[in-house]
Amino acid sequence: MNGKICIGEVYFFILFRVQEQKFPLALISLYSRPCPVLLKLSVNTLWSCKYQGDSALIIIDVKSIQSVVAMIPHVPLIDRRQASEHFFLVKKPGLDVTVMAGMEEEIQAEGTGTVNIDSIASTME
Repeated sequence: MNGKICIGEVYFFILFRVQEQKFPLALISLYSRPCPVLLKLSVNTLWSCKYQGDSALIIIDVKSIQSVVAMIPHVPLIDRRQASEHFFLVKKPGLDVTVMAGMEEEIQAEGTGTVNIDSIASTME
């Protein structure tokens, strides 16, 4: 959004139609910007944000969604004080857990037969 990466929870998707044109949209609730103290201490690896709920609702173009991530709840210590509940970003949570567990699964790829999950994971690292 405006050249910045934003994190949001999708409430729902809609297909908005104006005459013959269709616009796929999503209603999302934005998380706060990452905590600058934790971001700096973690060398930009811990994106810890506050959930803002209905106070930060916006409608976006579905095509602007770049990735699907998980936001995991945690209560960090910031400047030696316990902060309110935050959520930290985790990319590819399902795939990472599957690969860490050593599970192999074949996924039916559209029109190409089967694909081994290990070959997918190795291309994503």
